[in-house]
Parts: sequence; C-alpha cells; structure tokens
Amino acid sequence: MKSTLLKKSVSLCLCVSLFPIFASAMPAVKVLAFAWEFSGKSVRDLPAVVDSLDNTPIDGIGVYLNEPQSDGTKLSTHNVMHETWRRETLEPLVPLARELTAHRSMRESFIGTFRAPHRRIDWRDDGAWARIASNMGIAAWFAREGGFRGLSMDPEDYHRAAQFRRLPDDPPYDTLVEMARQRGREVFSGVFREFPDVTILSFWLLSLDQRSFGEGDLAADVRARGDLWPAFVDGILDVLPPTARLFDGDEFSYWFDSDRGDYHRAANAIHRRLPALLSPENRGKYAAQVGVSFGTYLDMYTDPEGKHWWDGRKPDCRDSLHIERKLNQAAEAGDGYVWFWGEKHCWGDWGEQGPNPARGISPKRWREVLPGLEEVILAVKDPAAFAEASGRDVSTKRPPQIDLDAFTPWQHDKARKGRLWLDTAFGDGDDFSLAAEGCEDGAYSYVIGTPLQAGDRLLVRASLHGEGGYALFCWRRTPDKWDWTRLAPVVLRFGEPDAAGWRRAEAVVRVPESTAGAGLILGVRQLPGQTCHFDNVEIVPLALGGDL
Repeated sequence: MKSTLLKKSVSLCLCVSLFPIFASAMPAVKVLAFAWEFSGKSVRDLPAVVDSLDNTPIDGIGVYLNEPQSDGTKLSTHNVMHETWRRETLEPLVPLARELTAHRSMRESFIGTFRAPHRRIDWRDDGAWARIASNMGIAAWFAREGGFRGLSMDPEDYHRAAQFRRLPDDPPYDTLVEMARQRGREVFSGVFREFPDVTILSFWLLSLDQRSFGEGDLAADVRARGDLWPAFVDGILDVLPPTARLFDGDEFSYWFDSDRGDYHRAANAIHRRLPALLSPENRGKYAAQVGVSFGTYLDMYTDPEGKHWWDGRKPDCRDSLHIERKLNQAAEAGDGYVWFWGEKHCWGDWGEQGPNPARGISPKRWREVLPGLEEVILAVKDPAAFAEASGRDVSTKRPPQIDLDAFTPWQHDKARKGRLWLDTAFGDGDDFSLAAEGCEDGAYSYVIGTPLQAGDRLLVRASLHGEGGYALFCWRRTPDKWDWTRLAPVVLRFGEPDAAGWRRAEAVVRVPESTAGAGLILGVRQLPGQTCHFDNVEIVPLALGGDL
C-alpha cells in the first residue's frame, strides 16, 4: 500500500456538479503568441528575434507576410483580400522559413491570412473571389513548404465593411446564403489542395456572433440579422478534408472569468449549440475536426485604469493568481491550444532593430512588465517541467503517493447506484487501485489536511484506466464544504493511454486567496457496465514562487 504524502482528512460532504467532463484523452497544450510586434515585420526579420523567443515558453507565433512584389505591389497579410499575390515572391523565403520553424518557439507558428476586407467585395464578383482564393492557396503552399503549422484567420469587421451581412442592394437572403457558401468552398479549396493536413486557427469561427444569439432558434436569429458568416463557414466545411483541423479562437474569451466557469460554458456552446447554424451534412465533420482555443489579451493587465480593456472588475484581476486560473481553465476547456494577443510590449528581444515603430510598441518584453508571466505559462502547459524548475525532482525520484484508503467514496442519493471498491488485484505498476463500475454519479474524495497558504503551488498527478472517470482539484468554502460557486476547480487533463491502457494527468495548481482548504475528487459518470480505476495519486508541494 502506498504511503501518505499529506496528512489525511475525511470529507464530510460532496456535491459533484456542473463542469463538463471530457472522457477522451486531452491533447498536450501548446501556447501561441499573436502580437503587434510581428505585424509590421517580414519573415526576413524574424531571425533577429528567434533565439530570444526560444527562451520563452511559447511554442509558436503569428507570422505576417510583408513582401514587396516585382510589379510594385505588396504581398501583405493585411491586403490578402485586395492585392494579387505571386508565388515567386515567396519562393526565395522558403529555406529561411524552414530554418525558423526548426526552432522550438516556432514549430507551432501560423501564417496570417484570411481577414475581413477593407472594402466590401461583391458576392457576385467572380474575379475578386478567384483572386482571394489564389492568394489563400499561395499562403497555404508557403506555410506547408516553410514548415509552419498552418494558417490563422481574423474575420472581425475592423473596417465596417459588413462583408458578412446582407445589405439592401444585395440579392435576396436565401440566394446570398448560397453565394456565401460557394465562396467559402472556392476560397478554401486551394488551401486544402496545397496543404491537406493544415491547421487553421480563426480568432472567431461560429463564435463570431454568439453574443447576438437568443435562446431560441439560432437559424431564425441569423436570418433576422442577414448574417452570412455561418454560410461561409459551411462552405469551408464542405471542402475540409479529414486530415485538416479548424480551431475557433472565440476572442470573447478576453473577458472570461474562470471562477464563473466561462471557458467551459463557451466550449460547450461551440461544441454543442452553435453547430445548429450549419447544414446537417456538415455537423458530423464539425464535431470531429473543429476544436476550440481561447485567447488572453495581455494589455488588459498592463493598461492604466480607465482604458476600455483595463480589467479591474474584481480586486485580484491583475495578479498572477487570477491569470494563472484563467490560463488553467482555458487549457482545460480547450482542445490543445491557448493563445495570447499583445500590443504594447514584446515577447522577443529585437535589439537594435526594435519592434514595429509605427505601432508605438515599447521594446520592453512581457516578462519585464508582467514578472512571473512565463513561469505561469510553464506551470499551465508543462507541469513536469515546472516542477523540475522548482528544484523538486519529481521526474526521476517519484514522491510517495497518497494512501488509496484515504479517499472517501460517495454516490448521489438520486442516481443509479453502482459499485465503488478498493481493487487489490489491479493497478498502475502495482496491485492496488480505486475502482468503480456502473456508477451514474459518484466520486472518491480526498481533503488535504495540511494548511495551505495563498500562492502555494502543488503538483497534482493521477492515473486513470477505463471509462467514465475524471479528476478535479477543488477548493473548500468551509472546512467541511466544497466550494462550487466561487472558485472553479482545476480539471486534470488525462493524456493518451499507454500500452496497458493507463492514462496519466498532471497539473500545477496554485492556492487562491480566501479558501478554507482543498482536495482532490476522483469522479465517476458511468453507464451500466462501464468500469474505471484510479491509481498513483500524488500531491506534491512546489517551492518555486513568483508574482506578476
């Protein structure tokens, strides 16, 4: 039997509730940086900064195209909807791009492409849409040849062109819907032909207009507003090959509050509610190939009070505990990517070249103006690496694990009853595990007996085998009650199963202010006949501190 790391305490009550539980394996988290510092730069400028990017925890950046062409025009991400791009403009840059994407910090980089236009493009203008389709195909070719992960999109209507709204002089709405869907097919057919396994991250996909939707018929809401964006997305899905992936970046997430569970609610809406906007034949493809990825706007935490984006809604909104909780939940609820948008400061050290001067960007790096930010990112995306940096060698010398008999079993009174027991014949590396079978709503709970201080960090690990299990690290409102409404739990992300079928999860959790304690819930939501086992539970104090 495993020895106890932290002092046991008995759970007096339990109420497992509302957070979506994902039964499938959670992907590793990759962190992306989209920023003004890159927007005025060419691919030729990036070698000057890539080494300094390698010393951050980011995995990729948003790359802009800014290249003069032989005819005097410019091949620019910002003009993808208006200029005519030529492949020969980018061909000399392919070797340089391959060198860049060999760097650790560039492997998940995305080429900026499709945007809302500066001037509205007539849906009936075949020549204009053919030009856009050609430009997108060239961008996809360059991304594939250069070793980039894929393309990014930004359909926000910055120039108020109303491209994706029906205007009075347009054809009837039903006719226009078919045109928009056809243009989506045309624009992205070349993308998928050039780069069949492309990943496309759009700052908005179906989430673009979700705040305008009522609680009733989504299709009726879309029609009432003359909204054409869902039809255009439908066209993209028409030609989406099984090897490609789309991500909805849901830029509304800048304002999300993790303590309300906003990221989970948004993920649920994107995965389950918004597909009603699509044609029935594309909903299965959407479910299989569209993920969600949430953004964090860094300037919200550096702008002075009174700015529109200043985040001062809660007393602790600008401290590291708040940002770490937000990033943790963005990673929990998302499908593999979290991303940042930054404007007034830099991720990289541009040296004498300096960042884009036209934007008034300070050469100060985010690590300077938000001390501890990179530590927070590492804690969220790679708990093992963070634990190693803390000075606690938990990768080669495993700490003692919590006695499994320290967990208290529980089943909901109104749920179908199942079986919860300590299995002495099956385990992950031994012959012991906590087991559950056919339990509709139940859990094993463990309450940490050692007092916790705000800012303390803990590395939490567990193994899971079978179906219907999940794990939550939860906070206590009082010593004898869990807190489900004020502080959101941390969802442990279980990875892919090993050869024996065991999936492992780990997370770094940070103790917030005003909590009466914490503990781990190994939850079960099973159908009849399903079985799961939990094992190798560890809660390890980490010494590494720091603040923003």
